[in-house]
Amino acid sequence: MRIGIIIPSLDDSGAARAASNLSHLLSERHEVHIITVYRHEPLQNWSGDFHVLDVPAASKEHSIITRTGLFINRLRALRRIKSELELDVSISISEALGIQNILTATADRPIVNHHTMLSRNENLADIYGRIVKTMVRMIYPRAEGIVCVSEESARDLTDHYGINPDLISVIPNSVPVCELADRMSMPEGWDDVFRDPVIVTAGRLTYAKGHWHLLRVFSELKKTMPQLKLMILGDGELRGYLHGLARGLGLETFTGGQPDDYDVYFMGFQRDPYGFIGHSELFVLPSLREALPMALIEAMALGVPVASADCGGPREILAPNSDPLFKTDNTEFADYGVLLPAFDGRKRGVHDKLSREERLWVETIRRLLSDRDILDFYSGRARKRSVDFSPGTVKERWFSFLDKIV
Repeated sequence: MRIGIIIPSLDDSGAARAASNLSHLLSERHEVHIITVYRHEPLQNWSGDFHVLDVPAASKEHSIITRTGLFINRLRALRRIKSELELDVSISISEALGIQNILTATADRPIVNHHTMLSRNENLADIYGRIVKTMVRMIYPRAEGIVCVSEESARDLTDHYGINPDLISVIPNSVPVCELADRMSMPEGWDDVFRDPVIVTAGRLTYAKGHWHLLRVFSELKKTMPQLKLMILGDGELRGYLHGLARGLGLETFTGGQPDDYDVYFMGFQRDPYGFIGHSELFVLPSLREALPMALIEAMALGVPVASADCGGPREILAPNSDPLFKTDNTEFADYGVLLPAFDGRKRGVHDKLSREERLWVETIRRLLSDRDILDFYSGRARKRSVDFSPGTVKERWFSFLDKIV
């Protein structure tokens, strides 16, 4: 079977990492083609052939007319490459590409791989976003199938966009669990940093990841745990804001160069972040919304205890036997990690008091870091749970789904 995986780019996003992992998984049985929208230097590896539509990416700065023109150009380019490759199945990742994938279907069977909580996506709040959401409601039902990465992302489509549940399958992203343990070597010069306790997080520096809340929490933790350090892995448009906030909070801030004694380390994008993650005391995820955060599963595969905002998919990872739609308003010591109330997303000033959620995060993280028994317990539970997302577990679900579609 010839399968195309269509994605904006193989950048530093979780969706790009998921596409990379999916290409390796499907290549075991099928001929895979990665198709990206615009020309770029890939930050992920992949399996199969690599193709570029070479249509510039749309951005918020573009007018609606420009965005519409790019949309039409992408339709033409996508239809052409599908025909050239004689695809049997085309799997798209991202809402706009899902729409375009369905609209350009001829001999191929279009599949939408849905990775987000669409109704809560702040990037689709403008006119263009409202158009995209309307088209999702109208065009997604014409797909051969929709694969959602979590139950809550599936429920979001059925409840808010009227998608027929019979069209949806839930298959989580796969994570190369066994391989990650072999990639935990510490980069040269960083061992001294980890002689003190380090908490770590990973994710693009965007609004949805809520990093400013974590900085405020960490600043309060430092008052009673002066040796504690925070490491932030990832890059994005909020880089400057977050650097300034950290310094405004009085935190010694690392933004590049040789490692030394700092409070906060902004590491930027790391091709191989697993040495940093694997040697930390605790992985924290302060996101405002997540469908199924791969960084959380990767940390668990490394045996790192995790604490996460109860913002969607993390509940399905850490408390799989609970109601996926339930949201905690207190600290929940779940089966495989700790769930905490999601933050409100408000960007407070450096002198503003902590919100209720921020205070609760301070108390919980302080308790976790002060109790080795709890950390050890969740380290073992994290490793055990991560196996459920290994390629060997996930691939059979994909192969069964594809056999049913074709």
